[in-house]
Amino acid sequence: MFSVAFGTNVSTPLLLAYQTSLDLSTWTVTALFAVYPIGLLPALLWSGPASDALGRRRLTLPSLLASGTASLLFIPGASSLPMLFAGRLLLGAVSGVAFVVLSAWMQEITEPSRREWTARVTGMILYSGFGLGPLTGGILGQWGPAPLAVPYLVHVAIVAVAIVAVRPVPETVTAVPTGPIRPDLGLSPQTRGTFWRIVAPTALGVFGFASLAFSLLPVLLRPVMAEVAVFVTGVVAAVTAAAIFATQTLSVRLGALRAAPVALGSGTVGCAVGAVAFATGWWPLLFPAAVALGGGSGLAVTSGLRFVDVLAEPSRRGAMTGAFYGVAYAGMTMPVVVASVAGPGGFGLVLTVLTAVAGIGTVLLGRAVTTSEILSP
Repeated sequence: MFSVAFGTNVSTPLLLAYQTSLDLSTWTVTALFAVYPIGLLPALLWSGPASDALGRRRLTLPSLLASGTASLLFIPGASSLPMLFAGRLLLGAVSGVAFVVLSAWMQEITEPSRREWTARVTGMILYSGFGLGPLTGGILGQWGPAPLAVPYLVHVAIVAVAIVAVRPVPETVTAVPTGPIRPDLGLSPQTRGTFWRIVAPTALGVFGFASLAFSLLPVLLRPVMAEVAVFVTGVVAAVTAAAIFATQTLSVRLGALRAAPVALGSGTVGCAVGAVAFATGWWPLLFPAAVALGGGSGLAVTSGLRFVDVLAEPSRRGAMTGAFYGVAYAGMTMPVVVASVAGPGGFGLVLTVLTAVAGIGTVLLGRAVTTSEILSP
């Protein structure tokens, strides 16, 4: 999981380098980030049910190989925009398989009494990769040799280690003969309402907030960050990941039902600080914005995975995990949505509206969890 998450975002700060070398617009840069969920969606719909039927290992090993392959596509992408889009698209598909299957696998190799701890650790592993990938890309992309090649080779080496490490992990699913594998969200009539009222809004905060910190705010403030924009973007990603780690203990203390609305509230604060940073041009505000956005993201992923663990039937755990990540990754389109709506000069207004929407979502989710009985607070 760490190796795939690392590769997912190692290219994030380098998008600013591609913006310069290929003369890309702000919209194109955010589109490169947002094309990732397009590859992700089909993988999310099929990988959960497929791993429920075929086993976790059969999908994990090919996804690791594909993750390394996706990074290699970025090397010729230094002079080819289509190759960059192809790499991002493949990364999305790979992540859709790996995160769904591995999240379910981690829950299954854990004793039931420790599954809340597992949800917490899953979030920490996921975001350690999300944070260290762009930090590595930012440092090597700013000052390293062959800055648009070496970061990807580092990721390929990590993938090689991961392939060796995952082999002795015991399989938890007995493969059974099955007909055609169809998309399945893993939702029963009893769980459907709770999923859409509580789990889905929580899931939107997972990558919705993180993507604002990683890809939108640094791109908007790039003109005022002079020659350190690539490095600063990598550091912002690392700060976001550090904030996620810092919220793990808090998520356990609060419990999933309390942590979910707190997650959206923290993201609301981060959106507000980001809007102020853009309005004033004071780029150091990116760091407190990243703390708040990362905190919201970390609380959202931990509480959301805990909800899935409680709601999912054992035979459909992979499918519901896929549904959770599907909604979570829908939030990753937020940067390109903002860029599309804002046009050339309306980012300040759109960021303000986004902050208001996040605040309203916090209130609505808070009301929903007070009437829920899926978990005790």
